[in-house]
Amino acid sequence: MVVIVTRPASNGQRLFERIVEHGYHALWWPAFDIGAAPDTGRARQMLARLADYQLAIFVSAHAVRGARTLLEGAWPAGTLIGAVGASTRAAIEAELQPDPSLIVTTPEDDQPSGSEAFWRAWQATGHRARRVLILRAEDGRSWLSERFSEHGAEVEPIAVYTRHSHVLTPGEVEQLSQLIVDDKRAAIIFSSTEAVAALDQQVDSTARAWLRTGTAVACHPRIADQLSTNGYKRVVDATFDDDSIIAKLESIESQA
Repeated sequence: MVVIVTRPASNGQRLFERIVEHGYHALWWPAFDIGAAPDTGRARQMLARLADYQLAIFVSAHAVRGARTLLEGAWPAGTLIGAVGASTRAAIEAELQPDPSLIVTTPEDDQPSGSEAFWRAWQATGHRARRVLILRAEDGRSWLSERFSEHGAEVEPIAVYTRHSHVLTPGEVEQLSQLIVDDKRAAIIFSSTEAVAALDQQVDSTARAWLRTGTAVACHPRIADQLSTNGYKRVVDATFDDDSIIAKLESIESQA
């Protein structure tokens, strides 16, 4: 079995390396390449007005790292911080080092990450926010924006990093062709709904059909739904945690 990791950036590389350490034949084909904010001037201007917002939500560790390069000065004492998952919170603590009391909302470590989990955690706090800033890439997290808007908040998204579909290198294309010729079984790890379409864009129709003969590992129920909609017949659930993914790979291998 070959394991294909589509998670981008340093988190994807870390997962890939851990999977290799567990003895798997693995390939790291990130669904996206992560870059700097598309409009650094606008991003800096909005971050300079953080004190105008009651809540700023980081949608990923990428958003935290992107904001860190643009933020000047200390985090304002009146702006609460939201993180959609444990890894995002860890990045906030390491990169921004705010007062811990400001990080009011994040799903528990043993709970699924994502917009729905964040929204439940936020409601449980009893806090209210009139103005909400969502730090993200150029798009995404519309569900979360809609929930806050429905509850009367003014929501502004700001792109603090870019996310573009990865283009396979000639070497990666050659690897893929050999896997298809060898009729290798694949386990493909998806950590976002957008990654499903992004991977399809990287490959030709033959490779898309081959991918669907494998087992797709979905790190969130919404990703699992998207995979089923896009024609993946074998979809298994995991969480975003590396250990959860590795345990799922062991389960897949034992059932082969």
